[in-house]
Amino acid sequence: MASRLSLLVLLLVVAAASATLTSTAAQLQYGYYNTTCPGVEDLVREELLAMFAADMTLPAGLLRLHFHDCFGAGCDATLLLKSHNGTAQRDADPNSTVRGYEAIEAVKAKVEAACPLVVSCADLLAMAARDAVNFTQGPAYQVETGRRDGNVSRKEDAERFLPPADGNVTVLTQYFAAQNLSAKDMIVLSAAHTIGAAHCPSFSKRLYNSSGAGDQDPAMDPAYAKNLTAACPPGNVASVQPLDPVSPNRFDLDFYKSVANGTALLGSDAALLEDSLSFAYVQLMTNDSYLDTFFADFAASMINMGRIGVRTGADGEIRDTCAIYVD
Repeated sequence: MASRLSLLVLLLVVAAASATLTSTAAQLQYGYYNTTCPGVEDLVREELLAMFAADMTLPAGLLRLHFHDCFGAGCDATLLLKSHNGTAQRDADPNSTVRGYEAIEAVKAKVEAACPLVVSCADLLAMAARDAVNFTQGPAYQVETGRRDGNVSRKEDAERFLPPADGNVTVLTQYFAAQNLSAKDMIVLSAAHTIGAAHCPSFSKRLYNSSGAGDQDPAMDPAYAKNLTAACPPGNVASVQPLDPVSPNRFDLDFYKSVANGTALLGSDAALLEDSLSFAYVQLMTNDSYLDTFFADFAASMINMGRIGVRTGADGEIRDTCAIYVD
């Protein structure tokens, strides 16, 4: 009952601000920096491509970084802010394994050298996520820009608004609805897990205490579960496993195929089979002939996500360094 109540409060709070969110999102535009910092998106892409070539795990990290920033308190780069007393968003448990901060800082330094105090850290996060998807053979799409950076970062925002890794479809849909995103956005954006990895604690409950009785999630393929228990014995917090066991560094439909055959790593991904709408989409996307459809859907949902709680115009700031201390 308490969790239902908290979700209801979450929905009501964000619904009250929805008109404002829609208004500010409308101020974003494609090519916002064409005059004030020409070529900045190419500069960002070139810098990131060199980093990606050196670290194939970085694209997934930057995609997740953008997601966690947007859901935490809006797409305003407040996830990048630091706190001396452990009260910033990046100090929250859901963000404990988020990475890519240094890459954004390095790109920001290059951008500042070209165009001082023009391009926001929030826009760099959106560009980096876009380039991460495309580098891993995902869709090429444009991003709206014109965001400004926030200067308040609260740990409780991340703890309150980030969807749980073991949430079912009803819970996930509520968290996405609270951000003005549709059920389809939730289903499509879940496929960001076609790249990257997760630490053992993110899925260990499925292996050792699925229903609270010390059991294993019966939805998991037995052979897959056996491999996971060998890699993640009880108490292991450091090891990681690929979210997509087939092609963890390639943006493709293998995520949905894994969900369909019981080899989804996270409970929230496996839960897509428990709802008629998400089940139908998963089944459709196990057919490679729908890859272009998925790419178009994913690009559209990323644009929608990039509009969450944006700051534009006189609201917010442009920082010369993204990861500053705020206390």
